[in-house]
Amino acid sequence: MADINNKNNSYAPPPRRRSDQAVKRELKHRIKGKPTHSGAIMGLTRLLGVSFGKALGLIVIIVAIMGFLVGGLGFGMLIGYISTAQPIVVNQIKNTNEVSRILDQNKEDIAILTGSQNINREFVTFSAVEDTYIDEAFKAIEDERFDEHIGIDPRRIGSAVLSALSNGGAATHGGSTITQQTVKMISGADQISAQRKIQEWFNAIELEKQKSKDEIMELYINLVPMGNSYVGIQSASKAYFDKEAAQLNLTECAFLAGVPNRPSTYNPLTENGRRNALRRMRIVLSKMYELGMISESEYEEALDTEIIFRNTPMKVSPNQVNSYFVDYIIQTVINDLVERRGYSEQMASLAVYNHGLTIETTLDPSIQGKVEEVFKTQEYFSSNPAALSHLPSGPQGSIVVVDNLKNPGQIKAMVGGYGEKTANFVLNRATSARRQPGSSIKPLNVYGPALDTGKITAASIVSDKPVYLNPHDPTEVYPKNADLGYLGNITLRRAVEMSRNTIAAQVLVDVIGFDTSLSYLHQVGINSQDKLVSSAMGALTYGVTTMEMAGAYSTFANNGFYTEPYMYTRVLDYDGNVLLENRPEFVEVYKPETAFVLTDILKGVLTRGTAGGYSLNNMTAAGKTGTTDNNIDKWFCGYTPYYTAAVWYGFDNEFGRRTEIIQTDRSNAIKIWQASMNAIHEGLEPIDFVKPETVTSATICKDSGMIAGPDCPNQQGEYFIPGVLLNPKEPCNLHLPAPEPEVTDPTVPGTPGQPAVVDQAALPPVG
Repeated sequence: MADINNKNNSYAPPPRRRSDQAVKRELKHRIKGKPTHSGAIMGLTRLLGVSFGKALGLIVIIVAIMGFLVGGLGFGMLIGYISTAQPIVVNQIKNTNEVSRILDQNKEDIAILTGSQNINREFVTFSAVEDTYIDEAFKAIEDERFDEHIGIDPRRIGSAVLSALSNGGAATHGGSTITQQTVKMISGADQISAQRKIQEWFNAIELEKQKSKDEIMELYINLVPMGNSYVGIQSASKAYFDKEAAQLNLTECAFLAGVPNRPSTYNPLTENGRRNALRRMRIVLSKMYELGMISESEYEEALDTEIIFRNTPMKVSPNQVNSYFVDYIIQTVINDLVERRGYSEQMASLAVYNHGLTIETTLDPSIQGKVEEVFKTQEYFSSNPAALSHLPSGPQGSIVVVDNLKNPGQIKAMVGGYGEKTANFVLNRATSARRQPGSSIKPLNVYGPALDTGKITAASIVSDKPVYLNPHDPTEVYPKNADLGYLGNITLRRAVEMSRNTIAAQVLVDVIGFDTSLSYLHQVGINSQDKLVSSAMGALTYGVTTMEMAGAYSTFANNGFYTEPYMYTRVLDYDGNVLLENRPEFVEVYKPETAFVLTDILKGVLTRGTAGGYSLNNMTAAGKTGTTDNNIDKWFCGYTPYYTAAVWYGFDNEFGRRTEIIQTDRSNAIKIWQASMNAIHEGLEPIDFVKPETVTSATICKDSGMIAGPDCPNQQGEYFIPGVLLNPKEPCNLHLPAPEPEVTDPTVPGTPGQPAVVDQAALPPVG
């Protein structure tokens, strides 16, 4: 019996090919039934009944292209297409399997990336699998003249069209060569047009000039999509067969080679897909035999060999589980290679895991460790676990810490969930969960803009009273305060400290307007388009992420300048060349005076406001609470001169369920923030926010908002932004001094209602 595990053990002479008719008869006998298509992948015959038109369209495109090439039709257009073709970036195409290193701010390793750590994508060299049949299997079904053509194969293109016509629009193979497919996977270009196809042909020919056939095949087997997010034969072999690609037998090679044609139709992890894949495997084996790649005995034995599929899904081993920060830096670098360096997503991912990159991050390992410890502490997340036992999942949270002092904008720590992280690329609530910010949005879209435009001051008297701002029902009292009560006339400072919804709504609608509000919001990285009264209370259509809120609040700590938070400084290739570099750009959103005055107001939130009692140990801090309707989300976004941290707390709300936070856990966001920031600032010198020299101060009357007089009972010091017309200049006219008593002439009779003054000397003596 032949050994189907190793092609080097097969017989020496090539087998005598049987006639096409013999092969067809055997296929009819062995292949009973055709692959069935899922609802998402319909044959052309089911697409509005235009299968012929579709196929005819393919022919027209091909004929037109051939006309360009052969008949000289549109020669200028052809030259234009070629001249504008995005060239294959040779330095992206590295047949290497070097580990990549992710470093913290101290240049110490925090993660070593290898293909084996990415269960969805793992690089394998061609030399490791050349003794298997994997290359022959792919050549047989995808590109039988791979070893002969120069990158394109006109015969295969025509064959694909005829196959589509004879199979109801569902071709048994594509028209692209393996080289073309590799170009497409490298470039990421997949739009359907004659221009794209011509450029693909040109680049395929160029790739053949730059790389050997074995090198191209190595790229292909590492880039080809294998279904279920697995890319390349190594990850697919482990996922489906629980073995290395180098251990694949002939049957398994044929099975895998059939999957990329339609990964969802030939999905090995579904019953229907596996049945389809086994049928296609027989087609691959038949083609291999027809082309003389295997002997008749190997062919027969392969057909009779049972495939043993993996029973359990692949998992990352515990020592390979990365932090939320590392997960996100991997995704960020991949995205930046695509957007800033022109990599395809496939090549960017391959580069990160296999090209020996050095990623220099902004992570502070000490801070990361401290916040991770807080996020593993139950008391900050659930005061009464028994009360939550009926819920599908427990409470969650997230935090992002951004540097304000040494390197503004650098992300120093990130945690995206409660408890021990058990897998890579799980939901990162710090970056991927968009939640309503509640009142934590008010300094960003209401009070900051109002102060900065001079429309209001910290001392302005505002009226906390019933308002009617519902545009759909002007008779409804809307919005209401969380406590359903009203404080009457108060200063703006007090309105912020106590998070009065009525005041925020009035300032948004009547003072600054929606356009000004959104303009300021966009400048701090929050791209909301909501022009609703409810946006003053944080009811945004798409919500915000924890990272966005941390970046936005850091603007106040940085004297009104915003820079987008970033996680790495440089990415170096294996040779030390800089691939990517982050140089923060700062945009002045608020005047420094505005940032200082608003910061001083937000200090009061932690001392006498909605977060009263949660000040930090020996460190000045400012911030704002946030709560959404029905206590679904809780936020605290706060900062010191050193760091900004934003915290979200709540439930994942799976299956559309909106879970209310129980009463005893409604302070958990501020508790998490306080515990994290106390730990972060331990041992740091206590410092305060620096007041700009131009900021003025005065003692004002809290009842009138005017300059306090000696008779004002409620006085406080207040800061003012220079040049604002509304800054108080006049003394309080609400509390006037008591009038001086009137001096009267004792000889004049008293006025009615008052006793007369009697001259005792004029009275007669008592007798």
